[in-house]
Amino acid sequence: MGGETLIAGGGALDHASLITLEQANEEIAKAPFVSWWDLSVKSVEHGCASVLLPFRKDLLRPGDVLHGSSYEVASDVAMWVAIMTVVGIAPMAVTIEMKTSFFKGAKANLIAEAKVLKLGRRVTFGQAEVYSDGVLVAHSTLSYAMPANQGG
Repeated sequence: MGGETLIAGGGALDHASLITLEQANEEIAKAPFVSWWDLSVKSVEHGCASVLLPFRKDLLRPGDVLHGSSYEVASDVAMWVAIMTVVGIAPMAVTIEMKTSFFKGAKANLIAEAKVLKLGRRVTFGQAEVYSDGVLVAHSTLSYAMPANQGG
Protein backbone atom coordinates (compact mmCIF):
# COMPACT_ATOMS: atom_id res chain seq x y z
CA MET A 1 0.00 0.00 0.00
CA GLY A 2 2.53 2.61 -1.03
CA GLY A 3 4.82 2.26 1.99
CA GLU A 4 2.03 2.70 4.53
CA THR A 5 1.50 0.38 7.44
CA LEU A 6 -1.97 -0.35 8.75
CA ILE A 7 -2.02 -0.60 12.52
CA ALA A 8 -5.53 -1.27 13.81
CA GLY A 9 -7.05 -4.15 11.88
CA GLY A 10 -3.73 -4.83 10.19
CA GLY A 11 -2.38 -7.31 12.70
CA ALA A 12 0.48 -5.12 13.91
CA LEU A 13 -0.76 -4.44 17.44
CA ASP A 14 0.92 -7.51 18.93
CA HIS A 15 4.39 -5.92 18.70
CA ALA A 16 5.98 -4.29 21.72
CA SER A 17 5.88 -0.53 22.20
CA LEU A 18 9.00 1.22 20.93
CA ILE A 19 8.98 3.45 24.03
CA THR A 20 8.52 2.66 27.69
CA LEU A 21 6.08 4.37 30.01
CA GLU A 22 9.01 6.21 31.61
CA GLN A 23 10.32 7.40 28.21
CA ALA A 24 6.84 8.58 27.23
CA ASN A 25 6.52 10.68 30.39
CA GLU A 26 10.04 12.07 29.93
CA GLU A 27 9.29 13.03 26.32
CA ILE A 28 6.00 14.80 26.98
CA ALA A 29 7.59 16.63 29.94
CA LYS A 30 9.85 18.40 27.41
CA ALA A 31 6.80 20.24 26.04
CA PRO A 32 6.19 23.29 28.29
CA PHE A 33 2.38 23.12 28.03
CA VAL A 34 2.31 19.61 29.53
CA SER A 35 3.38 20.80 32.98
CA TRP A 36 0.68 23.49 32.99
CA TRP A 37 -1.98 20.88 32.20
CA ASP A 38 -0.36 18.38 34.64
CA LEU A 39 -0.68 15.57 32.08
CA SER A 40 0.87 12.15 32.62
CA VAL A 41 1.06 9.02 30.51
CA LYS A 42 -0.58 6.05 32.24
CA SER A 43 -0.03 3.26 29.71
CA VAL A 44 1.72 2.47 26.44
CA GLU A 45 1.28 -0.45 24.06
CA HIS A 46 2.24 -0.76 20.41
CA GLY A 47 -0.10 1.70 18.67
CA CYS A 48 -1.94 2.74 21.84
CA ALA A 49 -1.50 5.06 24.81
CA SER A 50 -3.53 6.52 27.66
CA VAL A 51 -3.04 9.90 29.31
CA LEU A 52 -4.42 11.30 32.57
CA LEU A 53 -5.52 14.92 32.93
CA PRO A 54 -6.29 15.51 36.63
CA PHE A 55 -9.43 17.48 37.50
CA ARG A 56 -8.75 21.11 38.42
CA LYS A 57 -11.28 23.80 39.31
CA ASP A 58 -9.48 26.34 37.11
CA LEU A 59 -10.41 24.21 34.06
CA LEU A 60 -14.15 24.52 34.71
CA ARG A 61 -16.46 26.40 32.37
CA PRO A 62 -19.89 27.79 33.25
CA GLY A 63 -22.05 24.89 34.39
CA ASP A 64 -19.18 23.53 36.49
CA VAL A 65 -17.94 21.02 33.90
CA LEU A 66 -14.47 20.79 32.39
CA HIS A 67 -13.88 23.05 29.40
CA GLY A 68 -13.80 21.29 26.02
CA SER A 69 -10.15 22.16 25.48
CA SER A 70 -9.35 19.87 28.42
CA TYR A 71 -10.76 16.88 26.57
CA GLU A 72 -8.91 17.85 23.40
CA VAL A 73 -5.49 18.38 24.96
CA ALA A 74 -5.73 14.97 26.66
CA SER A 75 -6.74 13.34 23.34
CA ASP A 76 -4.02 15.14 21.41
CA VAL A 77 -1.21 14.17 23.78
CA ALA A 78 -2.46 10.58 24.01
CA MET A 79 -2.37 10.34 20.21
CA TRP A 80 1.14 11.82 20.06
CA VAL A 81 2.32 9.17 22.54
CA ALA A 82 0.48 6.39 20.66
CA ILE A 83 2.40 7.39 17.52
CA MET A 84 5.68 7.24 19.43
CA THR A 85 4.89 3.68 20.53
CA VAL A 86 5.07 2.72 16.85
CA VAL A 87 7.86 4.94 15.45
CA GLY A 88 9.94 5.77 18.54
CA ILE A 89 10.54 9.24 19.96
CA ALA A 90 8.93 11.70 17.54
CA PRO A 91 8.84 15.25 18.92
CA MET A 92 8.01 16.66 15.49
CA ALA A 93 4.95 14.51 14.78
CA VAL A 94 2.37 17.31 14.86
CA THR A 95 -1.40 17.54 14.76
CA ILE A 96 -2.79 18.75 11.45
CA GLU A 97 -6.47 17.97 12.02
CA MET A 98 -8.66 17.09 14.97
CA LYS A 99 -12.41 16.65 15.29
CA THR A 100 -14.00 16.07 18.67
CA SER A 101 -17.52 15.05 19.56
CA PHE A 102 -18.48 15.86 23.14
CA PHE A 103 -20.98 13.48 24.73
CA LYS A 104 -21.16 14.57 28.35
CA GLY A 105 -19.77 17.20 30.69
CA ALA A 106 -17.07 15.92 33.04
CA LYS A 107 -16.55 16.90 36.67
CA ALA A 108 -13.61 14.59 37.47
CA ASN A 109 -10.27 13.40 36.07
CA LEU A 110 -10.07 12.70 32.34
CA ILE A 111 -8.43 9.62 30.84
CA ALA A 112 -7.77 9.77 27.10
CA GLU A 113 -7.14 6.46 25.32
CA ALA A 114 -5.67 6.85 21.84
CA LYS A 115 -5.03 4.37 19.06
CA VAL A 116 -3.13 4.64 15.77
CA LEU A 117 -5.45 3.53 12.98
CA LYS A 118 -3.13 4.01 10.00
CA LEU A 119 0.55 4.90 10.04
CA GLY A 120 1.64 6.70 6.91
CA ARG A 121 4.91 8.16 5.65
CA ARG A 122 3.49 11.69 5.64
CA VAL A 123 0.23 11.50 7.59
CA THR A 124 -0.88 9.22 10.42
CA PHE A 125 -4.51 8.76 11.42
CA GLY A 126 -5.90 7.83 14.80
CA GLN A 127 -8.70 8.15 17.30
CA ALA A 128 -9.03 8.88 20.98
CA GLU A 129 -11.77 8.27 23.50
CA VAL A 130 -11.99 10.35 26.67
CA TYR A 131 -13.44 8.91 29.86
CA SER A 132 -14.35 10.47 33.20
CA ASP A 133 -15.32 8.24 36.11
CA GLY A 134 -15.47 5.34 33.64
CA VAL A 135 -18.00 7.08 31.37
CA LEU A 136 -17.21 7.93 27.73
CA VAL A 137 -17.43 11.74 27.53
CA ALA A 138 -15.79 12.52 24.16
CA HIS A 139 -14.41 10.96 20.97
CA SER A 140 -11.78 12.50 18.68
CA THR A 141 -10.38 11.66 15.28
CA LEU A 142 -6.88 12.98 14.68
CA SER A 143 -4.42 13.35 11.79
CA TYR A 144 -0.73 13.95 12.38
CA ALA A 145 1.97 15.14 9.98
CA MET A 146 4.97 12.84 10.29
CA PRO A 147 8.61 13.94 10.29
CA ALA A 148 10.45 13.09 7.05
CA ASN A 149 12.51 10.32 8.68
CA GLN A 150 9.60 8.58 10.46
CA GLY A 151 6.30 7.00 9.59
CA GLY A 152 5.16 3.88 7.78
